[in-house]
This record gives sequence, structure tokens and C-alpha cells, in this order.
Amino acid sequence: MKTRLNNQLSKQLIKGVYAITPERSAVWTPDAIVDCVAAALDGGVRLFQCRQKNWDQAELIDFAGQLDALCEKYDAALILNDVPSVEFSKFEGGAVAGVHLGRTDESIAQARSRLGSGWVVGASCYNQFELAKQAVRDGASYVAFGAMYPSSTKPNAVRAELELFAQAGNLGVPTVAIGGITIERVPELMKAGANAVAVVNGLFGTEPDAEQVCCAAQQWVDAVNGCSQVN
Repeated sequence: MKTRLNNQLSKQLIKGVYAITPERSAVWTPDAIVDCVAAALDGGVRLFQCRQKNWDQAELIDFAGQLDALCEKYDAALILNDVPSVEFSKFEGGAVAGVHLGRTDESIAQARSRLGSGWVVGASCYNQFELAKQAVRDGASYVAFGAMYPSSTKPNAVRAELELFAQAGNLGVPTVAIGGITIERVPELMKAGANAVAVVNGLFGTEPDAEQVCCAAQQWVDAVNGCSQVN
């Protein structure tokens, strides 16, 4: 029963455009990131991941709280990266839906044990189907493959093949494509079986511009919705 509840929640949330926040820099200040997430929400995106590396933990939790409050206004879902599962009690009842875990984070089994069935646990599986199978056995709610294409965000990332989405079709959880995705590549990814497409620069650009982000968000949402109608 717990597994079914977890999978139902994930299938409701992990679909369409999956926007990943730009990382903080001299150009991308925390305020600029929040402003552009608001613009993406205005443009129709309803799934976000707060991905910020090497922040002080208290500062990151405070920032995630800002995004949580913002996403809640739009009935959007927020996944947290680099926030330990022990901190998730701070976000109960808001837009935060769960955690995304990579190779160097806490284990999927540990996160699932701590969080129970009411939270989404996502797993980076890179280019390895076996890793995805193990992740699901350990309690992952969705699996992400990539980089699908050359990525400026992660230029040294391993490359994943489209066939992984067909292989993962029997795992019973949503699949996410990540890495180098442009709007023109959405149709082939959705046709291959991806449930969601993760995007950073293709949505947010290289520097903050809320108006441009809102327009881009509308285009991405339209592209994904168009593929869903065809399929």
C-alpha cells in the first residue's frame, strides 16, 4: 500500500517541464533566482528543483523556504537537492514534495526510511539502467537519466541513450530526462518515453530576465503539452 501511494504521488507531480534553478553566482543572486522562478510560474511551469551547491545548510534551508512559499501560491511542486531528509519536517504542508538524490548524497533507502511514503524521492541514475532498478527497489519515486546531450551546466557528465526510457518503462515510476535539453529536443524525448524534461539554461537563460523567462516557460509548457496531445 505504501508503495502504491508513493507511486501515485510521483506520477501526479513528476511530469512535463521540470525546472531546475540556476546556481548562485555574481549574476544569479538569490533574489534574482526567486524573481525568475516567479516568472517561470507565471509562464505555467509547475515543477521545480532547488539545486544549489556548497551553501551553508541554514542558508539553503532559508532559501528553500522562500521558494516553498512562492510555489505554494501557484499550487506547484518543489523538489529539494542537497537538503538532508532529516530537515524535511520544516516543509510539511507546503509546496515541497520531496528530495532529489545523486551519487554522493545520502542513500535512497535511508531517505525513504526517514521520510516514509508521503514524500517523493528522486534518483539520478546517469546512464545506468541497473542503477535505476536498484533505486526503485530502494524506494525511489522517479529516476532521472542524463546527460542526454552535451550540457553547459555539467560539461563532463556521462552521456545517456534514449533507449533507457523504454527500458525503464516497466519500473512503475516516472522517468526524467536531463542534460543539454533544448525545446527542439522535447518531442524525441517524450516519444522515447520520458515523463518529464529537466531544464536550466534553456528556460532561465544565462542571466536574469524575468520577462524572457516567462515567455520561455510558456513555450516549454506548450511544447510538452503538444507532445502529450499527440501521444
